[in-house]
Amino acid sequence: MPLLYSLTRTIPRVLLNTRKALNLDADPGFLDDRPLAVLLAEAETRLLDRESPASYREFTALLEKMREPHLQEEAAEACRIVLRLCQRLYGSARSFEALPFGRANLELAKSANDENLIRWSHTACGLLLADTADIAGAIEHHAEALRLAAAKGDTVGMSRVWNNIGHTFCVSGSFSLAAACFRRVLALLNSESAPIFSRYTAYGNLAHCLYHLDEVSEGLHFAKLAQAEMTADFLREDPHCAVLLHRNCVKLLLANGQIQMAKEHVDEVMSLTDRSPSPRAGIAAATTQAAYEMAVGQHDIGLTRLDQALVQARGVPTTLRDTLVSVIRAEEKAGFPAHALVRLNELSDHIYRTAIGQIRMHVELSDLQPRGQSALDQPFEQAKVRLISHLAPPSEPPEWKTLQRLAVSAGVRIDSTGWHGVRVGALTKALALEFGLPPLQALEYGMAAQIHDIGMASVPERIVMRGRELNDVERTLVEKHTAAGAEMLSDDRHPRILIARDVAKFHHAHWDGQGHPGNVARQSIPLAARMCAVADTYDTLVTDRPYRKACSMAEALRELNRVAGTQLDPELVVCFERMIKREAENEGIDPSAEMGLDAFQQLISALTEDRGFL
Repeated sequence: MPLLYSLTRTIPRVLLNTRKALNLDADPGFLDDRPLAVLLAEAETRLLDRESPASYREFTALLEKMREPHLQEEAAEACRIVLRLCQRLYGSARSFEALPFGRANLELAKSANDENLIRWSHTACGLLLADTADIAGAIEHHAEALRLAAAKGDTVGMSRVWNNIGHTFCVSGSFSLAAACFRRVLALLNSESAPIFSRYTAYGNLAHCLYHLDEVSEGLHFAKLAQAEMTADFLREDPHCAVLLHRNCVKLLLANGQIQMAKEHVDEVMSLTDRSPSPRAGIAAATTQAAYEMAVGQHDIGLTRLDQALVQARGVPTTLRDTLVSVIRAEEKAGFPAHALVRLNELSDHIYRTAIGQIRMHVELSDLQPRGQSALDQPFEQAKVRLISHLAPPSEPPEWKTLQRLAVSAGVRIDSTGWHGVRVGALTKALALEFGLPPLQALEYGMAAQIHDIGMASVPERIVMRGRELNDVERTLVEKHTAAGAEMLSDDRHPRILIARDVAKFHHAHWDGQGHPGNVARQSIPLAARMCAVADTYDTLVTDRPYRKACSMAEALRELNRVAGTQLDPELVVCFERMIKREAENEGIDPSAEMGLDAFQQLISALTEDRGFL
């Protein structure tokens, strides 16, 4: 089914889910034979209005109209209006509402045969997808925009795209990758002497990344360069960018002990916010001023201000995460660890619920039709689909590619390659075949294992990215990703989704019952989840993680044997070791050598080759 048709049918139910929002009784006679650009311009105000939104009929009819053939000039004019609409919805934290228009607009831009509009449309889709946690999908669109800019030799255009890619990695919490992108911007513009907006933003963004990477001195260096690059035009073009730059200066200076210099930037933040007030700017100003007050010992004033900012942030959900992080740090510093723990739990719950909501929204956009299912029905349905999977290859769920992208997006913070899920899927399928399962069933187990960590989207980035072992509280929050993954994959009866839900929920259940969720052990753990657990543990051991270096393939096998019978199914470990040793020998790989990820990836590539089983 074409994606746009799917979006046309599903998105209004997701975004306009009350009768008032649907406005089902609205007069559908608005749509006539006037040019598309005229209809869009007339509808723009209604599409932006939260109180009296556009009707269901208008929403769907406009998308249908965008898919019709149009003259190039008419398509180009309409495309510019939709880009403006998407930008305004994005600025209002309504990116999910903008996504169907952004995707439809890409096809409209192609019909206009305008490379600039195509590039800008890819950029719009990339920004919207990043804002809704589809990091992999965002990168795909930005990569296409980069290709178009490079084909024209547009260095400044390429620098803008690299800025957007860096922003996408920032959203995911991958600050090292983001910093590399911003450095690429600076390298591209190295020969340009005049001030350039993308260089100005790259300097500021790089300072932000370096603060999170605890590289304060270098962060201050780039913050100063950003200030030197700023012009009056840049300030007018994006005042909020200037607010964030000065906020970052305050954070860096306070971290460096330069409290008096930080005060100058606090004053500048307040001045900018007064000149260009907005909810986001107001919250940024409050947290910046509170950070300074905490630094000079005015704890009561600072904490009061943060409480007020937190009240505001709950009304602007996109700012809530950063605000809660500021409150947690402040309360820890003020000597209120119990209060900080309460805030940490709120942060975790916010991220958990937001992540589940985002995944479900994307699934709805992929034409998933939710269906109710009682607790009594579930075991019967699971048994039935497992039997069916032995008989015939099930069709791919329509939302599967979306779920794969979202799983990559969730896992990129712990595995910068983004391929952890793919590797675990390949290893799980190979183990299933080695264990003697039918090829079709092995294939489905492998596909389900690809998205086993989709629930990691629910874990706060500051916990996932820490380069050390977790404490008990942090470990509890990480463990919740299995329940989150199961919830993200609920409300469907497709065989692959049911298997994937089992895998997501139980891949950290231990053979001896000591894992999570607890009170499940041995054969009570679904077979697909037990197989995924072996593959997941092995992949984690042979690849670098933020808190430790990788070990050799042979060392990893020894570790699997050590935990066989406690953490892992011992019979599956025997099968897995036999399979790995045989495949390594076939590929000429010495498992005992410190060969790194390249050799392991060579083995994975061999496992993913078509061997004629299906």
